This record gives sequence, C-alpha cells and structure tokens, in this order.
Amino acid sequence: MQGLQGKRVLITGASSGIGAGMAKVLAREGCRLVLHYNQNDSGIRQTLAEVEALGAKAQVVQCDFRDLSAIAGFFKQAWSLFDGLDGLVNNAGVVTKTTAVNDSSGEQFAETLAVNLQAPYQISTEFAQACIRADQPGAIVNNSSIHGQATCEWFSAYAASKAGLDAITKVQAVEWGRHGIRVNGLAPGVVPVERTFDILLKPEMEQYWSERMPAGRYGNVEEMGEATAYLLSDVTSWMTGSILTIDGGLIARGNYPLR
Repeated sequence: MQGLQGKRVLITGASSGIGAGMAKVLAREGCRLVLHYNQNDSGIRQTLAEVEALGAKAQVVQCDFRDLSAIAGFFKQAWSLFDGLDGLVNNAGVVTKTTAVNDSSGEQFAETLAVNLQAPYQISTEFAQACIRADQPGAIVNNSSIHGQATCEWFSAYAASKAGLDAITKVQAVEWGRHGIRVNGLAPGVVPVERTFDILLKPEMEQYWSERMPAGRYGNVEEMGEATAYLLSDVTSWMTGSILTIDGGLIARGNYPLR
C-alpha cells in the first residue's frame, strides 16, 4: 500500500483476533506499531514476536478501557513511544450477547458502550488534537461490524455500540477533514477468531453460514488487516467518512429463504 512505510500506527486490542491480524499486515507494510492490550499477556507477547519477526519496530501499552479516566494517560504514553503517531486503529471491543430482560438495569449495556463507543471516541479525539497541535495529517480506522447495519436477537448493546461508532466515524470525518485527518470505518462480517473457533469451525456451522454468504465462506483476520492497510494508506487519501463493509455479501443478500 502506498505511503505506509515508516508510518507510526496505534492498534487497540492487538493481542488476538482481528487486531493481531491487522498488526501483522501493517508490519509487513513497514509500519512502526504501538500495540494495545488489556488482559491477554500471552497474546500480546505473541503478536509482538510475530510483528518483530516481520522486521517491524513495535511497542506495547496496556489499558483497561472500562476505566475511561485512564484513556488520556494511555494515549499520551502511546503518542510518546515513536515521538508521535500517523494512524490510529480503534479495534478493541467487547461482544456482548444479552437481552433487555436479562440486563434490566442496563449494566452490561453501559459497559459495552463504554468500551466500544466512548473509548474510541475519546482516543480518536486525543489523536486528532495531537495531530492538530503537531500540524500534521492523520488517519483513523474504526473497526465496526455488520451489526451496526443489520442485527438480530441478543445484540442490542453490541449493535447499538457499532451503529453509534458508524455515526461517530462520519461526524468526526466532517469535523476534522479541514485538518487533514481522515476517519473511516471497517465493518467485518463473520470472521472466526480464537474465542469463536470451537463454534464456527464445526463443519455443520460452517456450512450453515457459507450457504448464506454469496462468497460462500467466512472472512479471515488477514483480510481485515489488508482492508485496514488500504484505509490507512495514501491510496484512500480522498476517502473519509465511509464505512467499508467486508462480509462476503451477507448484508447484501438479506434474510431471504435460500432458493
């Protein structure tokens, strides 16, 4: 991808799954990486080892985004590691499955919005302000979900957080465009990761999903990494305020009976 060599990029939630896939692709593109994690020590060590094996310079920063008061200090540390940042990937999030009846107090709902929506809002704001002070451009990628566009039972908190993230992506693109700061979103479909391997990789489950996707298969974390590199690169220098959906055609097909 054009313009990524040497770029300094912060990836939140880089210890596993899509975040780790993003890190490896960006490492291959020559980026210098700040890798965030919360609790998965072994996972972040593995991601760090893999990106360093690809020749990338990388540093690790820990933060629990449920504590929103810690974000300013976290970002200050992340910005300082390579004397600034050129890109931000808001990938960290929680997948909450619950109904309103089971979460009548809204505790899980509030925690989901804190991690998935409030935290990236604050981190993006810190990033934009730092770029403006440094008189430099920047690029932000928010990892959303197809649940921000079409969803199902049990996902009220998660879907609300992702729909909100899509909206924030567009608003911040409008607010910061005159400063040379681009903001785009990535909306993955069904992408097996460590926590879902046992379920999604069962033959019967894989067939169930593949029949509903025109592409006929799941996505993978490297494809999400390639899409992220695309959105951060100079190839998309005129692209801002967009949500890039990569789901094998699942949303396009709709919930029609199979014919």
